[in-house]
Amino acid sequence: MISKLTITSVALLFASQVFSQAHVVDPQPQPGMAAKPQKMPEEVAPSPQSQSEIYYQLQLLQQEVLQLRGMVEEQAHELKRLKQQRLDDYLDLDRRLSKVGQGDFTGTKTTPTDIRSTAESAAAASAGAPEQELQEYKDAIDLVLRKQDYKNAVIALKQHLDNYPKGRYAANAQYWLGELYLKDNELEQSRQWFSRLLGEFPNHTKVPDAKYKLGRVYDMMGDKATAKKMLQEVVASKTSASNLARDYLDTHFAE
Repeated sequence: MISKLTITSVALLFASQVFSQAHVVDPQPQPGMAAKPQKMPEEVAPSPQSQSEIYYQLQLLQQEVLQLRGMVEEQAHELKRLKQQRLDDYLDLDRRLSKVGQGDFTGTKTTPTDIRSTAESAAAASAGAPEQELQEYKDAIDLVLRKQDYKNAVIALKQHLDNYPKGRYAANAQYWLGELYLKDNELEQSRQWFSRLLGEFPNHTKVPDAKYKLGRVYDMMGDKATAKKMLQEVVASKTSASNLARDYLDTHFAE
């Protein structure tokens, strides 16, 4: 299970990386020339677009942390329920085995096939427990946010979708795949994943964010008309991505 300390640490680490500044290398003096006094480099204020991007990324991370916290609480409850269900299954299996040894006096015949079926059902419930789904998703996101192992993160997210194509975190996994491919400027791959999210999970909370990113992808691919249409839809959604979409339109689609 995911501890609150782990989630908070991930958030703080990601935030520190967002605000980190590039190292400035001072030019070296030429031979024979007196070294001039070094001046402290002046801080360059980030552009409004950059500030909006930073704020937007922090909002996305905050949403992810809140979702994970909610998932942890839900999975704790689900784990308790599954443990009780598993116990009930084993007790039922024990009762069936007892009837095989002593004879069934209720008029219903218990066969070895019935026993195997009950045992297999109990094993299936254990193998597909929701906490395993959450742990796999958490491990994949940890590769993105904390370890920054993007290559293996892509592999882990795709594997998670193979295991749980319609799972609780499938839309989130698709969103992060779109983000990772966009980061590497693999626009067609990014477009496919964001489009897949919109098609398979049209009511998910990630839809406005995915639509904003997809609008940017279309703009970068040269499809200005589609990009503008999608960004305008995001503006009209009145979500956390609305202001960023409006800023992007003002900057790149000014008439």
